[in-house]
Amino acid sequence: MDVGLEALLIMDKAGIPLLFQKLDPKRNDIEPVLLSGFLTAIKEFSQVLMDDTISDFHMDYGKRLITILSGKKIVFAAIHNQKSTSRIVPALTPLLKEFENQYYTKEHLGDSGPLEDYEPFRERIVSVMGISNPSLEWIPFYADIDALNISAEINIKDFIDNQNSIHDIISKSSISEFDVLKEISKLWILGQIKFRNTLTKQDIVISTNKIANYLHPTTMEWQELKKEFPSLIDLVPKIISHLDGSTTVSQILEDLVTEGIENIFWLMDYLYIDEAITILTPEKRRILMAKEILQKSLEISSEIYSKKETIWHMKAVLLEINSPEITSQIRFLEDDWRIDYSFMLYEGMSPERVLRLYNIWLEILGLFIFSLDEKKRKKYIEQLTELLDYEFFDKYRSEDLDGFEEFAFWLELIFN
Repeated sequence: MDVGLEALLIMDKAGIPLLFQKLDPKRNDIEPVLLSGFLTAIKEFSQVLMDDTISDFHMDYGKRLITILSGKKIVFAAIHNQKSTSRIVPALTPLLKEFENQYYTKEHLGDSGPLEDYEPFRERIVSVMGISNPSLEWIPFYADIDALNISAEINIKDFIDNQNSIHDIISKSSISEFDVLKEISKLWILGQIKFRNTLTKQDIVISTNKIANYLHPTTMEWQELKKEFPSLIDLVPKIISHLDGSTTVSQILEDLVTEGIENIFWLMDYLYIDEAITILTPEKRRILMAKEILQKSLEISSEIYSKKETIWHMKAVLLEINSPEITSQIRFLEDDWRIDYSFMLYEGMSPERVLRLYNIWLEILGLFIFSLDEKKRKKYIEQLTELLDYEFFDKYRSEDLDGFEEFAFWLELIFN
């Protein structure tokens, strides 16, 4: 039952986490540590949570929602996409009751008991919910040889060979798609398998601090890659040079086509599995879009007005906003500027915080446009809207544009 659930946090009503389970293999930003701020926010709703009856409410968490489902003794905090809001509560309510009745038998709040007692419930979560947004093109492979010894309701293990996609497994095993996905979900939840081929051409990938391990011959990662795939080790620096925070997988493949598209794609896949690179989250994709629109806005302004006037207005706007996470990413030269497209400053930020920064980027863009001399502003907006056509937004997904409508509407009002 894929209802868009990306992660589930189970805790008692004293706020003690009992179990955390991620269900979307591609959402690397959803971790327990990022929910610490959320746990603090929960205390504000203590009266709701202490209610003896089952209740639920929703909270924004970046471009996702957190649904709080409260039982008599425990709380489910479910992170999910907005499209699944109406289906989350009916799907999770039976699981909440089951956990309370069969797993959490404590009489006093704050007495969590051994957390390992709750581990078996992971299988129950996945058996009911499954992993989120699976693609039949994903290629499962064993991350742990011990997975071969795990009992399975459906025998698909002979078809997991690091080559067969989920679609291939369904075809070759003659087992239904539902049953194959259910078993694969179970193996992934237990940490027995990982997935290859999860990157798409529209994804934008950035490096993590682990990428440095693939540049030094003394590291275990470099030596392992060199031993298994000697022809690919020299391609790592070429890929890294493209991880600038704005380049799509499709563009990387196009730029490095002479190196062999399959080699480049496979190597990126390898680095992604080892968490040396990661995918820009929906919230960070919006930050990138705002930065690129600002870049185009400044370029047009320098043509219609002048570089000197453009820089003067931009500096004045940044001084008014005074947001370090943003002002530190715009560098002014004597007669030019540089926008930093990297996302190092955003590491460890909750999706909610990143989305707030996106709104500030849009605010800066609006203030800059409004500060320009009115006599030429109509011509300026006309050129800007011509530039921001379908071709410009082609690199972004439809969900990336959510929330951008207000800015576009404001721009139209200024133009008219």
